[in-house]
Amino acid sequence: MQNKELNKFNKIIADKTTIISNLSNQYDHSSTPEELMWCAIQMQNHVNALRVIAERLGTDTKNIYGSDYHE
Repeated sequence: MQNKELNKFNKIIADKTTIISNLSNQYDHSSTPEELMWCAIQMQNHVNALRVIAERLGTDTKNIYGSDYHE
C-alpha cells in the first residue's frame, strides 16, 4: 500500500467524522421519536464504518512503517 492509499483512508475518516457530527447536530434538533431514532441509527451505521476504516488504516500503516510491537 502506498501513501496515496493511506491518504484515501484519511479522507474517508474525515468525511465520516463530518457526517457523524452533522447527524449529531440533527439529533439535537430533532423533535419526534422517529427523527431521533433515524438519526441514532444513521450515526451508529457511520460509527461502525468509521471503526472498520480506522482499524484498516492502523493495520496498513503498521505494515508500511513497521512496528516494534509484536502481536
